[in-house]
Amino acid sequence: IWDDFLEADGTVQAAYGYRWRHHFGRDQMESLVNHLTENPASRHAVIITWDPSDDGLGVDAKKNLPCPFSFTVNIAGGRLHLHNIIRSNDMMLGCPHDAAGFALLQCILAERLGVKPGIYTHSISNAHIYDNHFEAARELIGRQHTHPSIALQVPTGSYGRAVAGDSQLVEELFASLNSQYQPLEPIKGMKITVNVY
Repeated sequence: IWDDFLEADGTVQAAYGYRWRHHFGRDQMESLVNHLTENPASRHAVIITWDPSDDGLGVDAKKNLPCPFSFTVNIAGGRLHLHNIIRSNDMMLGCPHDAAGFALLQCILAERLGVKPGIYTHSISNAHIYDNHFEAARELIGRQHTHPSIALQVPTGSYGRAVAGDSQLVEELFASLNSQYQPLEPIKGMKITVNVY
């Protein structure tokens, strides 16, 4: 799916991990972890994905811009709370992916900082369903399905393993989630919409 987002130079310029760890000339994620280790009550734990010098507002159009443009992390009452602020969210494909991925990131950060995961907040400025997803949305709304809650539990040391690029961690997380998730048949035919708006 990432081929749709490749720029002419072969890069995915809106890749979150790159933006958090390298794009602004520093590792925001490592700074956040170090800062909250020293100052757990801080309200300064903010990660920025959006680059105002290069994203939107008349700058050359790109195939993809970061939709989650910022998130904040706060520790209160022994719990790590993450507030994700989304500029634009495709409700059928982007939102489920972002909500699950950021909730997993929240659990990994909580484990690294020795606290429990708290509240995950997903704020969307522009929520939308693309025209080519309308039929799939109707099908989804018409479905009835109940399943048990899924517990996001991460192995000890997940943050360090992720930083080191440990592919076994991905397999362990996938196996844990897959053992709990009981989906209905997939809704076929939805394509990611590449949009320059």
